[in-house]
Amino acid sequence: MKLRLCVLLVPALLAAGCGPLDETPSEPVIDELTGQVLQEATTKYDMHRLLEDSDVTGGTGITPAQVQAFLQQQGSYLAGYTDPAYGKTAATLIVERSRASNISPLYMLARIQGESSLIQSGTSTNLSKATGCGCPDTSGCDAQYVGFGKQVECAAKKMRGYLTDLEAGRATISGWKTGVTKSTSDPCTVTPVNNATAALYTYTPWVGAYAIQCGRTTVGGSSLMASIYNRYKTAYPWTLTTAEGCYSGTVDATVPEGSCVQSSSDALWRQCSQGVFIGGTTAKPSNCNVSFPYCVSTRLGRGVPTRTCVQVSSTVWQQCGAEGVWRDAPGAGTTGVGPMGPCYATYAL
Repeated sequence: MKLRLCVLLVPALLAAGCGPLDETPSEPVIDELTGQVLQEATTKYDMHRLLEDSDVTGGTGITPAQVQAFLQQQGSYLAGYTDPAYGKTAATLIVERSRASNISPLYMLARIQGESSLIQSGTSTNLSKATGCGCPDTSGCDAQYVGFGKQVECAAKKMRGYLTDLEAGRATISGWKTGVTKSTSDPCTVTPVNNATAALYTYTPWVGAYAIQCGRTTVGGSSLMASIYNRYKTAYPWTLTTAEGCYSGTVDATVPEGSCVQSSSDALWRQCSQGVFIGGTTAKPSNCNVSFPYCVSTRLGRGVPTRTCVQVSSTVWQQCGAEGVWRDAPGAGTTGVGPMGPCYATYAL
């Protein structure tokens, strides 16, 4: 999101010397900003198809333990970091906040590195603006997005919003749409062939040096995301899909194949199919094995997502459960946990 940041930090990423991530180019390319030799040629990625949709929305089998091991492998400052605002480790937040918006934790790792170099840095520099979300070049970060966990959540929700528009056949907020030609800020003329590519250009509207066709030599841009993602994908033995079911951030658990979840991030329905959530519709699919819809709260006067905890009297707490049924949650008011797990949100009298 913060374009200048991407450019300035790429040399640190490329010079980090992280074992399996190192490559030797057949024809060296020089970074015009720093004079450093880039590690891979500028003709590797198609600027019209930077990543596949499943690259951005997959990774359902990735666990916090795997992310933690990867951070340790990379010598990352984040390997020892716990966000005080959440009381959770960086690895846990990357997985939980990404999956809550049906975004791949592996994509999020690439986004963090491209924006702040934190994945391969041993220092906390740029921790508060890890994903560049809500941090325009022309000013500082919006206060509501400052902090590691907030940055990850912001980036995941932004990408989910872009993909939701694209899945519904709409253009994103900045006009990117699959199959529609648009100019980037390089400038290059790009026609995204899939939703992932259109969403990437919405987040970072320039190509950079890692794609063919445009002939740019300035590093950074959305092609950098493709470069980092594909390096990270092969740098660790990730479990990209679950053997059975899909992890849902809304439910905060792996749900069985065929399950349907009304997402807490945008209220749209998605169904688990072969380890990945598909869809994004306002209407509930007709063939759900089990469903997790919003529950109608008489007290609040509206629907609320699965795991929401509501106090309905001085002594009674309830939590929204499967099939839209309220379940008794006697300890929710003090522990923040009900029969469905941690409360998504808590509403006391």
